[in-house]
Amino acid sequence: MKKIAIIGAGPGGLSAGMVLVTKGYEVHVFEKDDRVGGRNQRMDVSGYQFDLGPTFLMYLEILEDVFKEAGENLRDHLELIQLDELYKLRFNDVTFNMNKNKEKNYLMYEEYQKGLGDAYVKWYQAQEKKLKLAAPILKKPFPNYTHFFRKDVLRMAPYVHPLQSVYKNLSKFSKNEAFIHSLSFQAKYLGMASYKAPSLFTILPFLEHDLGLYHVKGGLNQISEQMAKIIQAKGGHLHLNTPVEEILVKDQKAYGLRISNETHLFDEVIINADFAYAMDNLVSQDNLKKYKKEKLAKKKYSVSTFMLYLGLDTILDINHHEIIFSKDYESYLKGLMNDELIDDFSLYVHNPSKTDPSYAKDGHSSLYVLMPVPNVASTIDFENRKDELTQKAIKLLNQTYGIKIEDHIVAKKVITPNDWQKNHNVYLGAVFNLAHNLGQMLNRRPQNKFEEIDHVYLVGGGTHPGSGLPTIYQSALILKNYL
Repeated sequence: MKKIAIIGAGPGGLSAGMVLVTKGYEVHVFEKDDRVGGRNQRMDVSGYQFDLGPTFLMYLEILEDVFKEAGENLRDHLELIQLDELYKLRFNDVTFNMNKNKEKNYLMYEEYQKGLGDAYVKWYQAQEKKLKLAAPILKKPFPNYTHFFRKDVLRMAPYVHPLQSVYKNLSKFSKNEAFIHSLSFQAKYLGMASYKAPSLFTILPFLEHDLGLYHVKGGLNQISEQMAKIIQAKGGHLHLNTPVEEILVKDQKAYGLRISNETHLFDEVIINADFAYAMDNLVSQDNLKKYKKEKLAKKKYSVSTFMLYLGLDTILDINHHEIIFSKDYESYLKGLMNDELIDDFSLYVHNPSKTDPSYAKDGHSSLYVLMPVPNVASTIDFENRKDELTQKAIKLLNQTYGIKIEDHIVAKKVITPNDWQKNHNVYLGAVFNLAHNLGQMLNRRPQNKFEEIDHVYLVGGGTHPGSGLPTIYQSALILKNYL
């Protein structure tokens, strides 16, 4: 029986562990924190519960496939709630209530501007065709350029427009800025601006509109919690509070891990730690060529996030998901990509207590506020500007919702890009990992079967297919081709 080590109990590592332990491997998952989940972990702030990171659950079929591979039914382990209203998008001159019902979305757009409903239908039909062709490609390994000549890739080519951005692709359907931004803000899931993200990623909003968004009772962290329980129930081993110090390599072949200055032998090693962090800290530079420190530093990385986790003594009458757009959204995005902090910023607001009372005690709520900001490479002094950014975010919430939110804050936690880097081992605090530009996708992204060292594999947002929960889960399924 092969003995497999997994570094990191994030969504990718736990998915891989759950599948591999079901196949009969001896699986050991090593996690530096006192709980599972990585950036998908549960966080308690004075009794108020939060998801540390991801809050959007889409493309549910991939997560269902992970559980099926482990011989399990997803719904036997998690209580899933489909959201009728996907999210509320608050622009300067209009508010869009996006719905899982496409007819309602059509009417909403048409009411705002005649012809926008038809533009929405045309956009929807184009994405339907694109996803049908793209999905099989993203579910397979893409280790080298020869894969561009596969039949499935060639069939998709006419629909991808590789040199076109998400923004430009959407502008073919309408020039209305609110329309474009309402179907392109999802590029920020990749840590990119819509005018930079490749047009392939117009499938992201389509997935939300076509298949819907889900909430998991107790938070998305419960996915990781349940995966960990399944791994242990099937005989796998979970080692919390156990940071890995080094991947041991001889003749470019991994043979184990160094933990607490002791050698532990393994047949295979799966890295779920942040990719760039792992290359910088867990692998000897003597064993690397393509991903040495100086080469990693030249790669493109996503933006970061400035986070507020607020425990309130009230429940705001707002949607489960809301986005407050800056007045000049295009200028804001350009500033973000140029490592600038702009006063006219946008916020994502997660109000799960509207849907799920388990987050806080009766009459109270947990409010999650995310401000996209440049990563640590920007040299912005986030620590000294922490209070300033907090007050600016609260001011925008007050202006938007007509409330003095500071009068209702019972508990508060702030996470800056520096915190992501220092406390969560996120390279540069770039929470969405390596950027998803064409030079860092498909065969140009670090491969699931790591190309530099034998017996090493990658899962998570830094490998193929990319960042975001569905693709992270898929990265674990891709390992089936190798293990």
